Amino acid sequence: MTRIAILCLLLAATAAQASAASVRGQVVGEDGQPITGATIEARDSRFTSGNDGRFEFPADMDEPLALHISADGYYAMIHTFAREDIAALAGDVGPLTIVAKQPGRRLLLFTGDAMLARRYFEPPPGEPVLVRKGSELEDGKKILEPIRPYIELADYASVNLETQLSSGLLDDRLPKSITFYSPAEYAEVLEWAGFDYVALGNNHTWDYQGEGLEATYAALARTKLGHSGAGFDEASARRPFLADIGGKPHAFLSYVGWAGTFSPHQAAEGDKGGAALGGSDVFAEDLAVVPDTTTAVLQYHSGLEYSHAPAMSERTRLREAIDNGADIAIGHHAHILQGLEIYKGRLIAYSMGNFMFDQTYYTTQLGMLLYAWMDGDRLHRIEVVPMYVNGYVPTPATGAIRYAILNRVARLSQDLGTCMQSTGAHIVAGACDDPAVIDLGTATPGNGPVPLARFGVHPASAVAFGLDGYQYRLGTDILRRGDFESAGHFGIPPRGWILGEGVSLADGESRHLEIAVPRDTTVRTGMSAFQRVFTPSNPTTLSGRIYADGPVVMRVRMQRRQPGTSMSEALEQGPVHDVGGVDIQTAGWQRFSIEFDQPRVTTEAVRLFFDLAAGEGHDDLLVRFDDLSWVEWTTPWLGATGLSEAAEFATYAQFGPEP
Repeated sequence: MTRIAILCLLLAATAAQASAASVRGQVVGEDGQPITGATIEARDSRFTSGNDGRFEFPADMDEPLALHISADGYYAMIHTFAREDIAALAGDVGPLTIVAKQPGRRLLLFTGDAMLARRYFEPPPGEPVLVRKGSELEDGKKILEPIRPYIELADYASVNLETQLSSGLLDDRLPKSITFYSPAEYAEVLEWAGFDYVALGNNHTWDYQGEGLEATYAALARTKLGHSGAGFDEASARRPFLADIGGKPHAFLSYVGWAGTFSPHQAAEGDKGGAALGGSDVFAEDLAVVPDTTTAVLQYHSGLEYSHAPAMSERTRLREAIDNGADIAIGHHAHILQGLEIYKGRLIAYSMGNFMFDQTYYTTQLGMLLYAWMDGDRLHRIEVVPMYVNGYVPTPATGAIRYAILNRVARLSQDLGTCMQSTGAHIVAGACDDPAVIDLGTATPGNGPVPLARFGVHPASAVAFGLDGYQYRLGTDILRRGDFESAGHFGIPPRGWILGEGVSLADGESRHLEIAVPRDTTVRTGMSAFQRVFTPSNPTTLSGRIYADGPVVMRVRMQRRQPGTSMSEALEQGPVHDVGGVDIQTAGWQRFSIEFDQPRVTTEAVRLFFDLAAGEGHDDLLVRFDDLSWVEWTTPWLGATGLSEAAEFATYAQFGPEP
């Protein structure tokens, strides 16, 4: 039976990606009314919106283009697009909504986990060093330079500082599996980037116990950064940080969710120092002393790492925090994005993912910045900015990476009763039962906010209806970077693919992977890192386009990281098995598709290799890959008499005749 895989909007993005493009859009207020005279800055050029709020200008799209939108009486905003975005949107970036300034209104920014250690200084072989000893401040600023303009937009910006700080050697290490600390200059780097507060209530804030916390406090004292969540005794660890933001008092509370099974543990207790240990009773006690006139922001480092959904314990605790008086509740620790919930009119973000971290797992590189406009202690607006931790460097997400982030946040938030609308390169959250939130399945351009489908979420019902006698199934691309377009953006050396002699990323009509295959030699390329988040035993499809200028044999191999093995051991010695292949006989571009199941057991993470060899007796060949996807199917084959609501949030839909 022939099956046809349909990529929702991304295939269109790969066609005719010229470096020069016409970029047009419209600046509007939250009521949808056009804003005349708004300023649009793009690189070194400045434009003004007309009477209808619209603008248009030619742009060189060789590199991502940041549109800085501002107008008198409004909060400024930035939207970043790459050439594949502009191509997919036919040059129209849609309505760009900016928020009016009002008395008492303040813009708060929240981000995920941050550190500056390990691979920043000592990367894997073949990767460049991002931070040099003795140049921590200079090099740290370079890392945050691409994302700094977004942070500076906020009235107050917060980051989870998941590390201790010290420029000297720390050796009073907790007896736990993973500990690290970052240079003291990191505090100055975060302040330079625009942050105002760091949350310390996490499982690495006591890695080197009292000597580490003392060094951390000394580093923070050289800045204006506020902090809470750790201390030399329980009382000081639980004490909130009080900040005046535009004349409105705010209390920032920060906690870790578990003490640890090692001894001594990581939590502050009585006269023992450590991280503030959060829980139902603690939240109730600490929030009870925050005055009603103060906006209470609570951050909680808990839950399960690499889990799509928040742990029930975390969801319970953060809801209890809201019940007890918190106005915003922010979760950390999972290292991957989870959904947003609007509970009793207040915001809960269960996991912000990573902000600046050196993890190599692909899913941990999908991040976000979260803007929350507050009218006093009342939530006014939530806007998600997709962010890509590209080679350990936080950058605005573009192209397929942006689609993956927006799709993920929208899909997981809908499970929590929160729906999304798009605005430019971002999405805005609202309660699904709020009449102001447009039905994502019926919204169309020109009828209110642009539907999320413009960003790669596929309202598959528009495709399936009328396909009598067909089946469908839905899935999600877990590779996310198979169009290669984000590689090299912002001057960041590409990571994520096995490159080297004869294997490189090249430009043409679109960026692609290029491999020289010598005669009588097998060349291996593929994923340089593991995919940690996958569903055991799920069926998958690897598909894409391959070019060869002669006969070539391609075999696809899967490598597994088994529990209990180190990352380096798994990369070098993890078991590898064949999952399929293709035998290319004719020259030129052609599509391929290989189906196989994910491992069932004894596997913590997976990655794919491509082994290429010239056909027998043939000379050196040139092979190219583009538009690769690794789709993990999330539903079985279903009848096409109608599609479930889940179709609205599928990255991929696949159709085929009924058997």
